Amino acid sequence: MLWLLLAPLIGQAQAPTWSVAFQLPAKGNQLLSIDRFDRAYLSDLRQNIIQLDTLGKAVNTFSPPVQGRVAMAEAWSPAKIMVFYDDRQRVQLLDRFLTPLGLADLREYTDGTIRAATLAADDRLWLFDETTFRLLKIDTRVNQAVFENPLELLLDRRQHDITFLREYQSKLYMVDRLSGIYVFDNMGNYQKKLSLPNLTYVGFAGDELYYLAGNQLHFQHLYTLQTRTLTLPEQPQAYRQVLVGDKYLYLLTADTLFAYRWR
Repeated sequence: MLWLLLAPLIGQAQAPTWSVAFQLPAKGNQLLSIDRFDRAYLSDLRQNIIQLDTLGKAVNTFSPPVQGRVAMAEAWSPAKIMVFYDDRQRVQLLDRFLTPLGLADLREYTDGTIRAATLAADDRLWLFDETTFRLLKIDTRVNQAVFENPLELLLDRRQHDITFLREYQSKLYMVDRLSGIYVFDNMGNYQKKLSLPNLTYVGFAGDELYYLAGNQLHFQHLYTLQTRTLTLPEQPQAYRQVLVGDKYLYLLTADTLFAYRWR
């Protein structure tokens, strides 16, 4: 009888114990990325890049000499941080202290408009060219495109909204808000589609991708496709963005950044 009473509990995921590490006013800020040390990166109203440690202290700031709209940033690489300014069609590379390493003008590689960009594992850049409807890989060291993949056979030009690119574990993930996530190998060859519409951003942690929907954090395993869901701590305002680290989880509302210790 005791076994029958305990059986329903076996296999149930244990909810994390949420502990607030810190919270900061962050009206107008945007969560950009997280690095391997659980440090968060934000942009403010002036499009400065701010690096926060796990105590909530701003340890470094990058103020661009010419302002532009920060569309994406990626801090996962151990060597450099990439910042994509979509209005100026430029990519800024920074080191771990937010010191400039180099600036790439994407108009030197295409006459089209780049909608999304990310850093490749080989230090090249992946680009989605919305005008010519191509996936490009460029090498800024030799100032040329080294790969291109026309996407007409994969996507309908008239019904797409590409919002995000990210290379992770030798795969390239391209998020289309209208239909889902398209997965390519690290050579740019199409492999499969994940039917997860209405997303503009996904993050990665371990062997899972994650995304925010309502007050829940959804995970999907990259290889088994198994899913799990965590209910997030209640707040008066809805969460707008989430970043998942090894031990810290960052959640942004319209005016506050919350950092939780979660495992």
